[in-house]
Amino acid sequence: MFANRKARKQAELREDLAARLRDTDLEVRSRAATEAAETGGQEWALRELVRAVEREPWADDFSETVVSGFAAALRRERPIRERTEQVFARHLDDPEGFLRAWTSLTAELGGGPAVRDIDDDLRDDMRGRLIAVRREGWTADGIVGRGQPGGFAYDLAFDIAVMLACVVLLQNAPLSVEEAERLRAETRAGLKNALPLAPGSVERAAVLAPLAKSGEAESWTDRARAGVLVDEALDLCTSGEEDLVTLGAEFLAKLLFGEVVRRDRVREVLDGLVARETARETARETQENPFLLSRILLSYSHLHMPMPLDDPPLPLLLASLRHPDPVVRAAAAEGLDPIATGSPAEAEAVEGLDPIATGSPAEAEAVEGLVGLLENDPDTGVRRSAAMTLRWLDYGDEHHARVASDALERQADSDVPEILAHSVADALRRGAPDAYDRLLAGLESPSAHWQLLLAPGNVPTGSGFVLPSRSQRKALIQRVEALRDTGWADRDISADFTGADRVQLLSDLLDSLRGR
Repeated sequence: MFANRKARKQAELREDLAARLRDTDLEVRSRAATEAAETGGQEWALRELVRAVEREPWADDFSETVVSGFAAALRRERPIRERTEQVFARHLDDPEGFLRAWTSLTAELGGGPAVRDIDDDLRDDMRGRLIAVRREGWTADGIVGRGQPGGFAYDLAFDIAVMLACVVLLQNAPLSVEEAERLRAETRAGLKNALPLAPGSVERAAVLAPLAKSGEAESWTDRARAGVLVDEALDLCTSGEEDLVTLGAEFLAKLLFGEVVRRDRVREVLDGLVARETARETARETQENPFLLSRILLSYSHLHMPMPLDDPPLPLLLASLRHPDPVVRAAAAEGLDPIATGSPAEAEAVEGLDPIATGSPAEAEAVEGLVGLLENDPDTGVRRSAAMTLRWLDYGDEHHARVASDALERQADSDVPEILAHSVADALRRGAPDAYDRLLAGLESPSAHWQLLLAPGNVPTGSGFVLPSRSQRKALIQRVEALRDTGWADRDISADFTGADRVQLLSDLLDSLRGR
């Protein structure tokens, strides 16, 4: 009788948990997943949880969904934990092999069938995530330097790896044929409207920006949507008609800023466009197209950002710092940000990812060129781009870092709001004694640049950064509230940074300063 009662209660508990795992409320599902991982039999729990992960809707923070319970269930007992670890450890350099091994494991647990076809976008996404997994301490021997199973650091590294594997499969969900055709038709109509407008104009940007954004609500099909859009942009880039090529490159740069897909094809097309422009310049048969070159440079930069290119076009970017047209110089300065950034974590994880991670002649040339633009270029847009990149570069050589900081410090009284913002942000990074006083002074202006509002919480890596004191925090809150009350969110609105974006920025900064 006792055994029957226990079995009945267990069945009732499982039925309740299974129902809650399908609840429409994220918090209910997440709590149910945690309970299932802790109280259900492992075989049952893993089956229910892997299925729950596969049907989980898109979320702002995927770690707060049912995936946390699934990861906990995987490490609950040694055999399945060790098998999971082997899947990661054996495939850190093999994204396709990892995807096959991982989905074979989840299929055995009760999930959907193992993947058969792995396209380039899925492979590249997984490759980038495996780089992130290695940063968490994963090696061919498993998790190293994070303690033992059951310890916080070890379990965190395990859970992050599981979460990244799950999110890659979810966010590479395909569009239906009907959705893809509808999106393609809408995009072509929008591009047709943009074509008569001047390249780089506010009017064209207003048409292209909505096309480049995701749908009304973010979803797991956003990468598939981006793929359709990038295909349309690449078709224009390879059309051979100058106005269409320029439109395609402009659209492509906007798309890659948000999502990098079709990586190999994009690189091939960009290289082809560069070769075409070089040949035209050599032959002097037709007039050079500086705006087109500027979009090519930015596209290279965006392509490099999530996963460094094996052979980034550093010589092209460095040479373009000296281009006679300011639109090219500005794009080259901005494009050097990710491409000329030293990243020790990535350099250790994958040899050769960063050509100047340890400080090289290329880094010296980049810093010299950017400082020269910041201090001497007659075009304000070029100077703004140079300041931004000098602020964000992760220098491999301490001397170069000091040269850049000194140059930004000399812009402490700049009358260009964005340059002033980058100067203040660098002062915060260094922990300069007057950094917060300068931030407060900058926020007095109704025309304060939005980069200035990002500065307190978006500081580049630097050991000198210190949090504001209580009195400084109070003064910052008062200054930001006063700025909000002047109608700051309604000024300087653009297609790429809307009034809603500015409202959100104010709200986020105030929440951060108030400790929310």
